[in-house]
Amino acid sequence: MTSAEQISVTTDEAENDASTSSVLGGCCRSDGLAPTLPAYKIGTQPPTVAAGRVGLRRAALAAAACACVAVGFGLAWVVPGRRSTPGERGAATNAGGGLYAAAARASEDQLSFMVVGDWGRRGAFNQTAVARAMGACGAVSRPDFVVSVGDNFYEGGLNSLDDPEFAQSFTDVYAHPSLQVPWHAVLGNHDYGDCGYDDAKGEVACPLAADAARSPRFQLDPSLRRRDWRWRAGRSFDLRPSTDAHLFFVDTTPLVTSYADKTWFASVPEGAATQNAAVGAHKMGEALNASDAKWKLVFGHHPMRSNGFWSDVQDVRDALELTAVRGGATAYFNGHDHDMQHTSVDVELEPKRGVGSSSTQRLHHFTSGAGSKTGRGFGVVETLFEHDGAGFASVRVSRGSVRVQFWGVGAGEGLLYTVSIDKPPSSASLSG
Repeated sequence: MTSAEQISVTTDEAENDASTSSVLGGCCRSDGLAPTLPAYKIGTQPPTVAAGRVGLRRAALAAAACACVAVGFGLAWVVPGRRSTPGERGAATNAGGGLYAAAARASEDQLSFMVVGDWGRRGAFNQTAVARAMGACGAVSRPDFVVSVGDNFYEGGLNSLDDPEFAQSFTDVYAHPSLQVPWHAVLGNHDYGDCGYDDAKGEVACPLAADAARSPRFQLDPSLRRRDWRWRAGRSFDLRPSTDAHLFFVDTTPLVTSYADKTWFASVPEGAATQNAAVGAHKMGEALNASDAKWKLVFGHHPMRSNGFWSDVQDVRDALELTAVRGGATAYFNGHDHDMQHTSVDVELEPKRGVGSSSTQRLHHFTSGAGSKTGRGFGVVETLFEHDGAGFASVRVSRGSVRVQFWGVGAGEGLLYTVSIDKPPSSASLSG
């Protein structure tokens, strides 16, 4: 920790609610998807430009609010933290006006969204419980959108545009009114056709005969939004939802070299073998460097740093971490490990053109892969926070800070952990 960092540990914080949102659902995406719009009632479609003056005005405001530029990674300032204990979980959140009072969107928050990963199990393995908690949290945090960090549909992804799992794992599960916002999703290895692996038997067969036709192209097809307008999956893209915030989404599965010997890697149409991993990482770096946003947040499926079951995915770390830091990223969010974690690392930067001395910058790593099945345990690497139970993350961005909160379900439902990240002079407050 540098001398500029001020740390305080608290149990709860009261925040002012805001009457209106400053963002129209998420703004522009670099991959060409239309600007996103605010939440609407379940069973209805969002208005389009053709719907009349209201639609035109919303589209104009959304277009004016964002500049669709290339994206970049960024610097990070880490804050010391601690692991939660069962006795602490949820104890503070019941004070001050309800279980999710600490999630309330403040007047200064430019942006509010949730992050969840590894969830698509037709409502089973706590997926429905997590969805219900997300809905209750969203009623006060009023998210502009949800980010899915991959493994959206088990096992193996969708097998057609009419695959019933899309409704069974997405539309029917995330039905709360507060979740009727755009869902910006990246792909995980299971979305690319991976149906599982058994140490004794090898690759696991997909559960349905129809899964022989599985392909990531179905999740990526814009026509899927005819079934649910919220769904907006992509391989790699960026999103500029506000003046100060720029989000970068990275396709990490093609970076993992150990997948190359798996049958699904090359056999699935438009699968991981068809993607140029190096090009994707390079473009991400260019986009990060081109961005003038104060807060740059990066999202992918695989962890660079993790104390979970899968540990660090070295290929992803080698490809992305230094690029992210050089590009000015504050944090990287991922799934893959079925838990919730916060860790941080000081990344060494070499002097430019060999002039001067080297320096370090800190990058925050957040794992939010607890959208359904959990229980794999942790290793021995020190983290700022870790929780092996179902849940999700909520994020609020203001001019002065990025606040990340982890929420649990079940017996320990409620707020598990909060970290508030400020740029220098930096300050951070942690609560467990």
